[in-house]
Amino acid sequence: MRRRKIQWDASASAAANARAALPGWARAYFQHGRALAQAAASPAAMHRFRLDTKALRYTLELFRPCYGPGLEARLAEMRKVQDFLGAISDFATTRELLSSRLPEGGPEGARMERYLDARSKRKAAEFRRYWRSTFDRVGEEQRWLAYLSRPRLPQGPVTQY
Repeated sequence: MRRRKIQWDASASAAANARAALPGWARAYFQHGRALAQAAASPAAMHRFRLDTKALRYTLELFRPCYGPGLEARLAEMRKVQDFLGAISDFATTRELLSSRLPEGGPEGARMERYLDARSKRKAAEFRRYWRSTFDRVGEEQRWLAYLSRPRLPQGPVTQY
C-alpha cells in the first residue's frame, strides 16, 4: 500500500474532504492487511504495514471532530493491530542487534535467534487470527467504508483539536 496524500479541497469542509478521501484509503488498507493475513509475511512487510496502520490511524485521529465518538472503537482496533505489528518489528530489530553483537555461530546467539524467531511467528499468528476474526470479520470493511463515507460533524471549518 502506498502512502496516501489527502487531496485537500480548501473550498470544502473538513467533513467533505474526509468523505472524499478516507473511504478509499480504508479500502486499500483492508486489501493490504488481508494479503498479509493470508500468507506468512516477512517482518519487513509487517513493518511496512505497521507504518501504514500508523499513518491511517493518525489521519483518522485528525478527523475526530467530523465523526464523533463512534470513531474511538475503530481507532482502538487499529491500535491493537499496531501492537501486534510493533511486537513483530521489535523481535526482528532485537534479532538484528543481537546477531551483530554475539559471536557468530555461538550457541548463545543461535538459541536467542530461535527464541526470537519463535516469538515473532507466534505474534504473527496472533495478528492473523485477530485480523481475520475481529478487524476484518465478515462485513467489517463495508461497515468502515459506510462509516467513513458519512462524517457527522461539523459541516463548517474545524477549529478545535
